Amino acid sequence: MLTTVLLLLILVSLWVGFYQLFKQQGRILLRLDRIEQLGPDNQAKSDVPHEQAEAGGLLLRSNFPAFTFPDLAGRAMTLEEFRGRRVLLVHWNFECGFCDSIAPQLARLEGAFAKQNAQLLLLAHGEAKENQEGAAEHGLECPILLIKGREDAGPFRQEGTPVAYLLDEQGRVAAPVARGAEHVLALALELAGPQPAAAEAGPSAPQRSGLPSGPPPAGTHQPHRLSLPRFLVKHDIGLGDVIKRFTSALGIKTCVGCERRAAVLNRWLVLSGIGGSGLKAGTPAPVFQLPDLQGRMVSLQEYRGRRVLLFFSDPQCGPCDELAPQLVRLHRERAHDGLGVIVVGRGGAEENRRKAEQHGMEFPVLLQDRKWKVSKEYDMLATPAAFLIAEDGVIAREPAVGRDAIMALVRNGQG
Repeated sequence: MLTTVLLLLILVSLWVGFYQLFKQQGRILLRLDRIEQLGPDNQAKSDVPHEQAEAGGLLLRSNFPAFTFPDLAGRAMTLEEFRGRRVLLVHWNFECGFCDSIAPQLARLEGAFAKQNAQLLLLAHGEAKENQEGAAEHGLECPILLIKGREDAGPFRQEGTPVAYLLDEQGRVAAPVARGAEHVLALALELAGPQPAAAEAGPSAPQRSGLPSGPPPAGTHQPHRLSLPRFLVKHDIGLGDVIKRFTSALGIKTCVGCERRAAVLNRWLVLSGIGGSGLKAGTPAPVFQLPDLQGRMVSLQEYRGRRVLLFFSDPQCGPCDELAPQLVRLHRERAHDGLGVIVVGRGGAEENRRKAEQHGMEFPVLLQDRKWKVSKEYDMLATPAAFLIAEDGVIAREPAVGRDAIMALVRNGQG
């Protein structure tokens, strides 16, 4: 009885705490799992010609362009080698936080892909060693082929990461292109098909959370999802298991009844880590120190007493390219009145240096690590995104995402 009361009190406390947290951050979102959206209506839409479903993607039933890329051991591999199997072909980068967020789930689905005569295949940027480390970290065993440059990426040339195509046994496009982590994962789950219970799925299945490893049978209840920033929740976890861990830390042993109640809570609510919407105006801007393109360490603290436009960019981001000339113009026009422009870029030094030279950037372009630590500190994984920081180091305006919002942020923050 005492344990039950404690569980209820902890549940109420957690709920109030989460509500207050996301009331402040504007991030509370309860939604049904993506699989619930893959109903008959959505399935029917997959028959629409691809130019209508996704502008710029390959047509359904068209042949995916042939390619030859080296794997991590240096052996040349072609698309033809995968003929006879369905292929989930993913444009990938282990330095991409969105790729990082779904890598564990894709790794857990690899066994299910094999049972469906399907193969996960990553076309990845970066060096072999970086990709080997990333694959080992997440338990990915699929082939990883190295794209030498954007000009070699074929249909992915103008795309970011992750982006995926599903190919049929003859190498033809079998589904509309999936752009972004959520859509790529949804396509992967659909390809994997119904999954066995966690207890039967082996040690790599997400049984630690008490959740099934794949979509449940038709007619069963889908858990709601409370989306938290990824620096709070890295992998999905059921609410029941959160409470169990908390009570265990207090030295309270769970009974059979507690386990049943925890399982019910797991089926009702899942805490899921995603990217945030950015720190709000009035929040002290997290201080960071990062290397610039010449290797010199630059700190935000150096700009105290000046206004700063902090711009999060990615050399593979098209809208970032569109905004670059505007940033250059802003820097030239406003440098005299103390406005500083700082770009925090993803990816390697060489591709960021190439972009900086292309656009004539004379302000600092800083490189953050492959885990996007600074982006997470600002609760912002999207690009392009910008923060206007006041002279006292406090965020002066609401964060802006996208070209128009960023230009409006600049205009509104000039006074």
